[in-house]
Amino acid sequence: MRQNNFDFLRFFFAFVVVIGHLIIISQIKSFQVLTPFFSTYISVTAFFCISGFLISQSYLKSKSLKSYFQKRAARLLPAYILVILLSGLFLSFVSRYSFMEYFTHPQLLKFFCSNFSFLNFIQPCVPGVFLEEGINCDVNGALWTLKVEISFYLSIPIILYIIEKAKRKYILLIILYLLSVIFKNSFELLYLHTHNSSYNIIARQLPGFLSYFVSGIGIYYYLDFFEKNKIWLIAIGLIILVIEKKLEFEILTPVALAVVVFTIAFSFKSLNSFGKYGDVSYGIYIFHYPIIKTVKSLGFFENYNPVIVSIFLIFIILLTGFISWHFVEKRFIKISHSAK
Repeated sequence: MRQNNFDFLRFFFAFVVVIGHLIIISQIKSFQVLTPFFSTYISVTAFFCISGFLISQSYLKSKSLKSYFQKRAARLLPAYILVILLSGLFLSFVSRYSFMEYFTHPQLLKFFCSNFSFLNFIQPCVPGVFLEEGINCDVNGALWTLKVEISFYLSIPIILYIIEKAKRKYILLIILYLLSVIFKNSFELLYLHTHNSSYNIIARQLPGFLSYFVSGIGIYYYLDFFEKNKIWLIAIGLIILVIEKKLEFEILTPVALAVVVFTIAFSFKSLNSFGKYGDVSYGIYIFHYPIIKTVKSLGFFENYNPVIVSIFLIFIILLTGFISWHFVEKRFIKISHSAK
């Protein structure tokens, strides 16, 4: 694989999500002007583009289907399980219920069951926590994307089996892309017309976001063509992003975003060694939300200087990501590699 900046990009997009959620959750008026510069949606979908590329590479280079799933499980599950357990346990200290009431409340068991099965929307809250006015009770609003990622991991063997058999791979990629765009836009239109939240939930599942993954897969298969033509491709991509953003719809946005992301990924050689001290992006992504929510519920933003509180929070989140990588994620990745 060519030298790339994926470590930098993953960190950058994770950090944008952190700041975006900090702005939203804190509800500090002076922060709101920064909202357009820290789009959590663009960052998350950029992650999906990168996943399409890297997971395709991982699967095609795996010695077996078992090896592939072992690598994916080792990368994703340990830190995910840890954040669910820690959230459920430590939020008992800020709950309105006593310890006995908290740990015997049926909502807590439902929280663990739904989150461990990646069905976070079934029970996103724990007993007596985050019930302050203006605050949603959800413990970790960032975890919905993990369900989408898992669905993609499970479907990639089938997707790539079909693509590998095709002589003209781009035709199948275009078909998958268009079906995804139609799926997502159809359910979003139903949601706008009916205001039934179920349609919005369905639109946010894998079929709806498959266009972003497929864009990453497409660049993986046609990387040589992409690198030879990335200058004019990124120009077109940026124009498309601006136009569709103004018109508030997504048809070519996924492929345009992928072009921009991968142009950066294969440029700027000075960023190639960004991850030499560890990949903290996943850790800061999955841990940041409950940390910010807890600080908000305790009134820190209102009672102290919100800028200082935010700087302290960012430091804590970065430190948490560093610890998660070096003491949890990296160790399980090494175990999975040694088990081959």
